[in-house]
This record gives sequence, C-alpha cells and structure tokens, in this order.
Amino acid sequence: MKIGVIGTGLMGSAIAHRLIQRGFQVFLYNRTRGRAKTLIKMGAIQTEHPSELGRKCNFVIISVTDGYAVKEILFGENGLINSKNTKLLVVDTSTVLPQDSIYCANLMKQKGYSMIQAPIMGGPDPTMKGDVISIVSGNKKSIEKSKRILSTYSRKIFILGSKDGAANFIKLALNLNIALIAISLAESIVFVKKSKIDPAIFLEILNSTYFKTGLSEIKGPKMVKNNFEPKFFLKNMLKDVHLLNDCARQNGISLSFASLAEQYFRIASNRGYSELDYTGILKLFGEFNNLESYR
Repeated sequence: MKIGVIGTGLMGSAIAHRLIQRGFQVFLYNRTRGRAKTLIKMGAIQTEHPSELGRKCNFVIISVTDGYAVKEILFGENGLINSKNTKLLVVDTSTVLPQDSIYCANLMKQKGYSMIQAPIMGGPDPTMKGDVISIVSGNKKSIEKSKRILSTYSRKIFILGSKDGAANFIKLALNLNIALIAISLAESIVFVKKSKIDPAIFLEILNSTYFKTGLSEIKGPKMVKNNFEPKFFLKNMLKDVHLLNDCARQNGISLSFASLAEQYFRIASNRGYSELDYTGILKLFGEFNNLESYR
C-alpha cells in the first residue's frame, strides 16, 4: 500500500519511519528537502510537491506546524486538491485550531475529497515503536478506512465522532496539561536546588508516589541534568498554548493559568530557548532565580 507523508519534522519523520518498517511504500514531501535523507535511504520516495504525492497515493498523512501550512498543502498552487485523485483520503495529525480543521475538512469535502483529524499524543520515539495515542474525529467511513494505518503507529485510537475539529479541542487541552505539569516540575526543581538539596532526591521521592507523572519519570531526570535535547520543541509548546488561549477567547472561556503559561513560554522563547525541548522552561526559572546550573 502506498502512503504519503507530508512534513518530515520530528513527528512526521517518526511516522514515516514506522510505516516503512511495517512494510508500506512511503512517498514524502517536505519544504526542506534535506530532512528526508535518512528516510530516503530506508526506501522512501521524495516528491516535488503535494499534488504529485496525491496522485501517487490514496492515503496521505499531514504532520506540520500550523494551520497556515496545512492550508497551503491542501489548497496552494501545487496543493493536494490539484492531484485530481478523488480516492484521496487525508489524515491531518497536526496540532491546529479546531476552526482551521473544520474549514479545511469542509472545503475538501466540497472539492470531492475526504479529510479527518488525528492528532497524536506521544513523541517521536514512541511513534517509531507504535506506542502513541491517536485522537480521531471526522467522517465515520473515512475513519474506518484509516484504522489500519493509524494502528500501525498507535497503541490506542480514541474516536470522538463525526464532528470535525473535536480531536483538536482535546489535543489542545492535553497539551495545556503537559505545559502546566512542566512548569510545576520546573519550579519544584528550582525551589529544591535553591534550598541546597539535590533535586534528584526530590524526583526519586516524587516518582515513588502516586503523584508521579510520565513527565516526572522520563523528562525529570533529564531536566535535573540540564539536558533539554528536543523531542517536542519549546517553540511548538508556545504555539499550542497560544492556540488554546485563542480558541478559549473565541468561545468566551477564561483560563487564567493557560494565559500565564503562554506568557512564560513566550518569555523563554524570546530569551533564546525556543529550540530546546519544552522542559527547557526550567532554564527560564533558573534564570529568574540566578541558578547558574540551569542558565
């Protein structure tokens, strides 16, 4: 089966890697061609633009940064709608505004194409192991057709129904939860470190209780060691929290901690931490408190 993957950043590359390993023929498109070198060595085929990819595949996965990029891929001069392949089914795994997903799905339908939303919970490493969660919404028949592919890299699939954009609301809420946990953990580490106690002891105790999280267990030890190798960029967490706050304002919702989280991640990005893992928010709080070890 031929599958197209558009976007070969951390997550798109991981999805393509998993699909190739599982025996699928993968076609790629990315604006930066050099990012696909490893995948091409594995057997993936690079295309010149989305419409070419859409002609070669009946199933396309999109994994890009924002709604603008999704719209360009779908409706741009060389977008997927110009592939003239009415069998095409598009699965958008990008974290975007629900309103953007609704707009794109409706316009694709008008043009005779199928599109669903399937954002992912989990990073590149678990994606390559088939151990992430997919959250899916959109046309019921299209979701059924997609299950075989989604289950290739997903441990569990949550189907939210036929309402376009529903998966995006949930994804934004989940990422807010992660952002707030990261901030809480970072401030706890700073508090313990400034109190002249080894934060590794704090983590060991925390992770021995039922208050532990996957973040405290997996990311915590790296944070203590000042290791912020990106698995999910801080700049992308800022983007996602901003999207959630934008969506909340449109719906008349007041989220005070979400607003504060956006401010902190924006300051961290402006201070030069945008290319770090999102847990690099610890460096900002270390800077606030003159902690040389976390600056």
